[in-house]
Amino acid sequence: MRLGTVTLSATLSAALLSGCSFIGGQPSSYDAPHAKHRGGHYGQQFAGNRCQIANPRQAIPRGCRPEQVTLGTSGQFGAQGGFPQQPQFGQAQFTNGAYGNAAGQTPAVAHNTVGPKKKKPKLRGSLSLGVERSVGGELIDYGIRNDLNPAKGYNPQDFNESVVTGTPADGLVSTVFYTANAQILGPASHALITRPEQYERVTQPSISFDDVWSSPASVKAGLEYIINDNTTVFANGGYSYAEGNQGTVSTVQATLYRQQIDQPYAPAVDSAGEEIPNVFVESGIPQSNITFDSNRQIASFAYDFSDLERYDLEVGARRYFNPIVKTQGYRTVTPFVGASVGVSHVNAVDFTSSQRQVSYADAFETGTTVGNEYDIAQPGVAATRLYDSQWLPQGQLNVGAEWQLTPGFALAAETGVRIQGGRDYSDFTDATGNFVEGRNGDTNVSVPVTLRGSINF
Repeated sequence: MRLGTVTLSATLSAALLSGCSFIGGQPSSYDAPHAKHRGGHYGQQFAGNRCQIANPRQAIPRGCRPEQVTLGTSGQFGAQGGFPQQPQFGQAQFTNGAYGNAAGQTPAVAHNTVGPKKKKPKLRGSLSLGVERSVGGELIDYGIRNDLNPAKGYNPQDFNESVVTGTPADGLVSTVFYTANAQILGPASHALITRPEQYERVTQPSISFDDVWSSPASVKAGLEYIINDNTTVFANGGYSYAEGNQGTVSTVQATLYRQQIDQPYAPAVDSAGEEIPNVFVESGIPQSNITFDSNRQIASFAYDFSDLERYDLEVGARRYFNPIVKTQGYRTVTPFVGASVGVSHVNAVDFTSSQRQVSYADAFETGTTVGNEYDIAQPGVAATRLYDSQWLPQGQLNVGAEWQLTPGFALAAETGVRIQGGRDYSDFTDATGNFVEGRNGDTNVSVPVTLRGSINF
């Protein structure tokens, strides 16, 4: 009995020792074909086989992590797609080079091998250049500023002219008076046509913002935050400048009169009836002849305005639509609409006045007032303050299109409507002598045209 027990124990021990060579013990002398080619630990080899793929487009085997995947090549183990040449058993086999790129493009593999996403820009800077033209609003409301009638106190008789021809020795002296006055119905006399401060009418054309300043040029800089593919918000700061213009603000119309008085003369005689040498006396009644030319502009008044300087602060948003032009790469043209609100700081507005007067004689004799004018000097006349510097609310609506030139740079052209709040007149004394303060002027409506460049940060 003991002998049988010993024999069975020896047999089991030999079998166990032989089996140990398959799961990681010392190499045995068992000459199986698969044992010759699978040197190393069996469990590690099995995991390597299970997570190995034959080509880069093959899906990751179930239960394998991406870092465990190895790419097989044709080798000693038989068919193509086996282990790599000189495998390192027990260590994960990683692919690189073309495989990594291919795997990133293969849907079956991409869900387990997602690479880093390209970060979309969220912020970009912008620089804009533009001009604008006022299309609504008057700079001066004469109903409020009734003190700004430059023709007030104008007297046409201050500019009368006369020409004398002939001498008493010639026997006839002709005096021609040129004057301007209101039109007289019926017979006129010298006394009538020289009445002071009489004329037909004064006109005061409205003065718009566009009359006062040339088209303001502006520059803006700001930041734009990209919320999504269709919506952005922005904040800008800008500066605008326009040179002040000189413009006619009032004209005076009257009737031009020409009155010729002919006075005959005769030699003076003494009591004896003898002529007194070089002495002449009036002989007979003077003859008067009056002609006229009605409805002529005899004077004009102009204001020379100060320059405009404006600082703007605004915030707004833009909404982009589908591209209307698509080209290769990023060169697309996308329409958009935008809106903004903000404040503007404008400088004070001053003006000086000047007068041009018509020569009555030249205008009457030539039949036109054009080219027969001269300037009236007004030395020492101080500038008149129309508006003080102040902050004003403003808002803008725009439409335009943006051209994406590169992934990081775009150009946009836009136009729209800009509305700026009315200014407060500087305090003044009106035509009746009352002190007036806190009166408000017109809203300024303008059309801006802007070219904007944007660059991503």
